[in-house]
Amino acid sequence: MWIEAPIDLNTLPREPGVYRMLDGERKVLYIGKARNLRKRVSSYFQRQPDSPRTQAMVQQICDLNFSVTPSEAEALILEHNLIKQLKPRYNVLLKDAKSYPYILLSDAVYPRLIMHRGKRDRPGEYFGPFPNAGAVHETLHQMQSLFRIRDCEDAVFRNRSRPCMQHQIGRCTAPCCDAVSKTEYRQQVDDARGFLKGKNDALLRHWEVQMQEAADALDFEQAGTLRDRIKALRSVLAGSEGGALPENADAIALIRHATGVTACIGVRRGGRNLGTHSIRVDQAVDADNLEILQSFFAERYRRETPPKNIMLETSEPAATELARLLKLLAPQTRFTLHRPQRGARREWLLQVRRSGEQLQATRSRDNQQPAFVALAEFLNLPATPKIIAAVDNAHLGGKQTVAAIVYADWNGADKDHYRRYKLDDISAGDDVSAGDDVPAGDDYAAMQAVLGRFFRAISEHELPAPDVMLIDGGRGQLGIAIEAAKHAGLADMKLAGVAKGDGRKVGEETIWPGWLGDQENPPPGIGKPLKPGRHSAALLLIARVRDEAHRFAGAYMRKRKKKSMFTSQLDGIPGIGPSKRTALLRHFGGIEGVKKAARDQLVQVEGISTALAERIFTALHR
Repeated sequence: MWIEAPIDLNTLPREPGVYRMLDGERKVLYIGKARNLRKRVSSYFQRQPDSPRTQAMVQQICDLNFSVTPSEAEALILEHNLIKQLKPRYNVLLKDAKSYPYILLSDAVYPRLIMHRGKRDRPGEYFGPFPNAGAVHETLHQMQSLFRIRDCEDAVFRNRSRPCMQHQIGRCTAPCCDAVSKTEYRQQVDDARGFLKGKNDALLRHWEVQMQEAADALDFEQAGTLRDRIKALRSVLAGSEGGALPENADAIALIRHATGVTACIGVRRGGRNLGTHSIRVDQAVDADNLEILQSFFAERYRRETPPKNIMLETSEPAATELARLLKLLAPQTRFTLHRPQRGARREWLLQVRRSGEQLQATRSRDNQQPAFVALAEFLNLPATPKIIAAVDNAHLGGKQTVAAIVYADWNGADKDHYRRYKLDDISAGDDVSAGDDVPAGDDYAAMQAVLGRFFRAISEHELPAPDVMLIDGGRGQLGIAIEAAKHAGLADMKLAGVAKGDGRKVGEETIWPGWLGDQENPPPGIGKPLKPGRHSAALLLIARVRDEAHRFAGAYMRKRKKKSMFTSQLDGIPGIGPSKRTALLRHFGGIEGVKKAARDQLVQVEGISTALAERIFTALHR
């Protein structure tokens, strides 16, 4: 229960709880937790805060409310949930991301190895967390060669009558077809479990003993298989860091830049370096490292089990405070916070920091602006563009035709302004508003349709007008774009057609400018083709934005294709529900039979009236 209170600090309880600072319009400025509510809230007003951000917040506080909790741990959880829900202006906010991926060894007679995200409520053993899905896929790929454990779905496993391709290429022992005994498969699972737990030396010794026993028994084929497996495992382990680092550890570095803070985390599990992962921290430009790390710990370790070792760049008092926080988050876990000053641990922490800095450099404003300057010089623009957009169409054999618009600025991709469009076979329930259908495979008609809608959104101020618009295609598509811009009253828009070169390689493109840039006050038109060359910074920018449009359009096309596999052309016809749809398909043997049926034949199906038969016939023969 939240208790409203005027700012009379003496009325606040001395118990654990969560407080919310409110401004004059009752908007939440800040959410915090406290072991002692009166002491913590009073500290804001007893002296001037050091941080300019906190000073600005305190000047706006007009009221507060608070909630008492049974313990500080519960206050921590409540604070974290409220921050994610309300996103107060003065709280440090971490980018909300999906849960970290794990490897799941399922609980079955013949277990399988798969990647798992989300709640860990499926029976089996979980290993992780991994920094990203790529690290999981790489580990699973290595393990299938080493341990040959199945990865197929249970439904596939139960219904196989002969071994699949995975068995034929030596990546599965085919327990589905009894090609391996339960005892042998259980040993494979035990070996995989030992690998994931970092017991690599014991595993190598065990295989070496087995290899020697097979050789003594003159089973040279089995000995050779074990020899190859030992060699493969040693090769995998050779790519991991040296033994001076702990088997299970996280290394956390904070990288500050002009627009905020990035938290970069390096992950080691089972004695192997699994890579790094970065999380953007918003509203943290003038927040101290302790506050940012507290938010990071609450985000990462509230649901994920902390490793035994955590490396940090922080002061000793801050490390003590973070250790107390981590004890509240994971009271049953034994861990140690390290502040390495030298040696392999320090070098690993610095490596994680360098990785984060390099990633940030690729996203920074200073790194993107020169490419925009080069684009202005290349296209002879009067000023450096700040926003560019690109359009791309995609279809599958003339079907599932879609289009996508992407934006980019000096900071990189501007996904808030991404748009996608469906251009054919509109069906009920689609999540994107429908436009005019276009003939199957007609790229010019698709370009005209999507640009008409896009330019209309610009004219109505729903989207910002880009300084340069990239058109995927050559002179023909560019001509369509110019006409669409004229029709929308945007005749002065800078358009550029991007024609793919030989082999569709980056650097071979031809750029067609959509205006006559070599004349004063040029009328809209198509200029001479330009060949910037593969080393042009302008072309690399164009290719990057063009490829992003292609990726975005392709992803939407595949989504629609997948969705269409589970829908019917009968869906969306008024009066047709699941039972009547099933009756029609069963009666005529499928949708093709329904299409061929006449109106009087449709009426013969139980539940189909004359009026409904007319609607069905009309819908299927439009």
